[in-house]
Amino acid sequence: MRRILIAYLVVVAVPAALALLLIAPIGHAATAGDASPVSSESSVLPQVLIAIAVVVGAAAVGGALAERLGQARVFGELVMGLLLGPTALGAIAPEAQRWLFPSNILPHLDSMAQLGVVFFMFLVGMEVSHTDLRRVSATSTVIGHSSIALPFLGGVTVAWWLYSHYPPAEPGALPFALFIGLSFSITAFPVLARILDEQRLLSTRLGSIGMGAAGVCDLTAWCLLAIVVTIVHHTSLLPALFSIALAIAFTAAMFAVVRPVLARVVAQADRSATRPIALYAAMVCVLLVSALATEAIGVHPIFGAFLAGIVMPRESTLVADLGTKLEGVTLWVLLPLFFVTVGLRTDLGATMGIAALGTCGVIIVVAMATKMLGSGLAAVALGESRRDALAIGVMMNCRGLTELVVLNLGRQLGLLNSALFAMFVIMAVVTTAATAPLLRAVVRDRPPAVPAPRPAAETSR
Repeated sequence: MRRILIAYLVVVAVPAALALLLIAPIGHAATAGDASPVSSESSVLPQVLIAIAVVVGAAAVGGALAERLGQARVFGELVMGLLLGPTALGAIAPEAQRWLFPSNILPHLDSMAQLGVVFFMFLVGMEVSHTDLRRVSATSTVIGHSSIALPFLGGVTVAWWLYSHYPPAEPGALPFALFIGLSFSITAFPVLARILDEQRLLSTRLGSIGMGAAGVCDLTAWCLLAIVVTIVHHTSLLPALFSIALAIAFTAAMFAVVRPVLARVVAQADRSATRPIALYAAMVCVLLVSALATEAIGVHPIFGAFLAGIVMPRESTLVADLGTKLEGVTLWVLLPLFFVTVGLRTDLGATMGIAALGTCGVIIVVAMATKMLGSGLAAVALGESRRDALAIGVMMNCRGLTELVVLNLGRQLGLLNSALFAMFVIMAVVTTAATAPLLRAVVRDRPPAVPAPRPAAETSR
């Protein structure tokens, strides 16, 4: 013990004391001069960590409650995001809300939320199976496109009325009408997969038709949204057409060049006994560079992320492992922040007037009626029973997080003002909440099927 004390004194205590003696004069000189204030950035991190902890906890509670009520987790997470905004917490305890989400941390939360959306779109793209796309029946294709056509027509019709009461900040009537029509046309493929799985319909013929139609609708809607965004970014048609041509060329390059290269590299890695960390990083870089490329083209980063997910090899265990790793932090941390950033910008009090409530009701009714009629009538025309057609219409009415991503993009582009944004968020909440109970009511006498195994990247979005 004596030897240990002597050694500690010589090699630790003495050098530490000498260091303090040398530092002391420097400290006096610093205090004698003008003291520079500590950067305010150092005080941001604790506030960000507090906000993230509250958001993640609230989202977990909301998701669990939603599942108990027979809803998808996204419904509870979205509601919690709205409650943390001016609608509830800001109205009941404004000081607490300002303390929890001070203005100096909002840009940081928004950046993390947008990154979460980019990763979310990558995961959605990974769920689009190349084999399933090739095997999509003519029935699913017709139903999927009909679930866009009639809602798009209804949305464009309503848009001309909305434009006179809730005009956009910058873009003109044409981009506004196109965007409103597209907002009515969205179906949330991932949320629908979870609902069908929970109700043991995923492995049935009805479920296969619904999932195929939802996949066709999803892909078509994202392509149309890319065109709308390009038109918004350009004041004349020629630059918009040039950006669309660049986007098509980039998509072709991703499939013709990036996809086969990824397939070869990943196949070699799958045969290896070890998991190369560098390859995980390379695939994430493909995601980020693809998102950056579509942003530079003039579309939006989410389209590049979605495209990067589509070109990933589906049969690879390495890719599935990457999806699992990204899924955790995306769903548990980043997407809850997205819900909160949406909630902070959504004041449902703006829809409490008679006129606003009437407008919101029209939006909900038209959105639900055109979705269910468009897909349901197409199903009947293709020989499906009226009951199955109604079930398919209910499936296609599910909007979920996909609708929120589209609406947030419209807000960023200046197409939706705060009041109209709040109304469309309510529409997304109502249509998402209605899907599961309506589907249970329609198919309650159908014999249950054995549920299909859930894909690795499937979530409760």
